Amino acid sequence: MKKINLTLPTLALAAILLVSCGAKKKELVVEKPIAVTVAAAARNNITLSKTYTGTLEGFKQAKIYSSIPEAVVGLPVSEGSSVDAGQPIVLLDKNGPTSQYKQAEAMYLDAKDNFEKMGNLFQQGAISEQTYNGVKTNFEVARANYTAAKQQVELTSPISGILTDLSVNIGQYAPMGVPLATVAQTDKMRLTIYIDARGASYIKNGQRAIVTIDAAKTSSSDFEGTVTEVAKSADPDTRLFRVEIQINNSERLLSPGMYARATITVSELNDVLTVPREAVYMVEGISKVYILSADNRARERTITVGEETPEAAQIISGLSQGENVILLGRSEVEDGSLVKVTGNIEMSQPSDSLKES
Repeated sequence: MKKINLTLPTLALAAILLVSCGAKKKELVVEKPIAVTVAAAARNNITLSKTYTGTLEGFKQAKIYSSIPEAVVGLPVSEGSSVDAGQPIVLLDKNGPTSQYKQAEAMYLDAKDNFEKMGNLFQQGAISEQTYNGVKTNFEVARANYTAAKQQVELTSPISGILTDLSVNIGQYAPMGVPLATVAQTDKMRLTIYIDARGASYIKNGQRAIVTIDAAKTSSSDFEGTVTEVAKSADPDTRLFRVEIQINNSERLLSPGMYARATITVSELNDVLTVPREAVYMVEGISKVYILSADNRARERTITVGEETPEAAQIISGLSQGENVILLGRSEVEDGSLVKVTGNIEMSQPSDSLKES
């Protein structure tokens, strides 16, 4: 038997070869695909809606002012009560220094008494028609002055409705130019919103709106409203158009002053290329998606996005109809990752979608 002599360099070389072979074995690891779901870019119609906010008012609303600075001596109606047109709401001091009520009342009663007496004499032929007409004119003037003086101290509601606000108390002086009370017709409510020129061009009288009122006295906070007025011109300062929406309140579930959100269609896009919104992500302000390539790999693609809703994104450029974009698993992949499709999601029609303002 021959004796084999192994020198130190030979042993070192053998060790390197063994390590190298072991490393190559480790590199032969099979790439594991990442499970994903996909959806095909498809052409759809998109209805874009926006939500606008405002405060409910009575469909008709009247504020009551005083024309003289006098003390409040009576409040015959409490806040929240129903009132009729012509019903007194605030009573002022008839004997106050600025009130002409007592003087006007005395002159009216005197003129009335004289007119009745002269009327009897005229019927008997005791006075001329000219004299009678003069007395009649004096009476009518005195009556008009009395009515005006009475209206100054008995502040009445011009409409029937609910006394929604009463801002004075007995004993206070009624300031001029400041509303003392508000009466609102509440069987219908009015919501005023302000819309930009683009949105206003899509809104027409009679159009439907969904009005959400969280404080409503009902289990559902959504009410159907109807557009009743669209301003013909924009506000010169804000460049916005005023839009009024009417809401039925026959069940008296709503009250003036409630905060409301109106969702209304502002744009419609027909036959546009779309993908599910969740497929799109941003990198330094640039919109991107991962598409599924023919070799089952994720490929990053830069796209241009148009209108968006929570469900869908309009694709202006970067994708073709039928190309599959990655949805579930998108955050797990990178450009070139091997993927396995576990679900193909058919994109639903993204209509009546909500886009918050």
